[in-house]
Amino acid sequence: MKNIKFNNVYINNYFTLVSSKANNPTILNDVDLSIEDYFLNKKTFEEGEVEYQTLVTRGLLDKEHKKLEDIDLMIGGDLQNQLFASNYNASKYEVPFLGVFSACASFIEGIIIGASLIGRNKLRNALVVTSSNNLVSEKQFRFPVEYGALRKKVNSFSASGAVSAIISNKKSNIMVESANIGKVIDMGHTDTNDMGACMAPAVAETLYDHLKSTGRNINYYDVILTGDLGIYGVEYLKEYLNKKYKIKSNRIIDAGVMLYNATKDSDFAGGSGPICAPLILFTKIIKKYKKILVLGSGSLHSCMSSNLKKSMIGVSHAVSLEVID
Repeated sequence: MKNIKFNNVYINNYFTLVSSKANNPTILNDVDLSIEDYFLNKKTFEEGEVEYQTLVTRGLLDKEHKKLEDIDLMIGGDLQNQLFASNYNASKYEVPFLGVFSACASFIEGIIIGASLIGRNKLRNALVVTSSNNLVSEKQFRFPVEYGALRKKVNSFSASGAVSAIISNKKSNIMVESANIGKVIDMGHTDTNDMGACMAPAVAETLYDHLKSTGRNINYYDVILTGDLGIYGVEYLKEYLNKKYKIKSNRIIDAGVMLYNATKDSDFAGGSGPICAPLILFTKIIKKYKKILVLGSGSLHSCMSSNLKKSMIGVSHAVSLEVID
């Protein structure tokens, strides 16, 4: 797909929340809010995740000194069935809402949609929000923790937290430069434990499409941040790029790996969830790099597709950011 060039679109502010109970992620001192609760005084994990989104939505409005009536559009996505967390969070506000689902690439999809509307002067601003809750994801996609099911080293650990961001045509130091919307890729992969292997080809194809459509060399970017491929998925990505497109780079890093400092000696391959990419982007990456390519990675399998013995399919969307001094 052609590269989508944005005109005068910026990320004005963001709000990050993470659960400090989740294996002590490396960003605890950098987030806006750290909590130690999966429930947040609700009866279920699912409702607790709704509160995650509520905290980052209201926290961002306060941080940016905006009121609800200042928001033209809210865009939300999560991993729960039928976007439970995003829908119920949005129901608390009288704001136009779009629910999006690209699995763990949902936040990047939201940025692309918001930036497209703002860049064409259809909106003044948009609020993008996403979340995940480890115990919700474990129950929905694997097994409830209480089952004590054995995990494989290629398994990821779903991060618990939420992220929100406001994008507008008001100039800031983070410019949304362009984007590429990815294709759904089916490589016949069937191991639901290994989501990195499912998503890596989709990330590779979107990265190649981005470079081809922009005419850029991979070294144009200071860093290329993938969402949640994990330590093995990143290896698959690099091998795929080299074998199919003769592309090599030491600038590719994975947010899920960074979040938990995962190594091959770890009990799991890294973090997963739609919050991985924006959490690492806003707490680490924008403080260090100027030209940034973010590649959200999403495994589009579900309980139904697994029960039907269908292969796992993946998607990846890319957003090019420039940090301005």
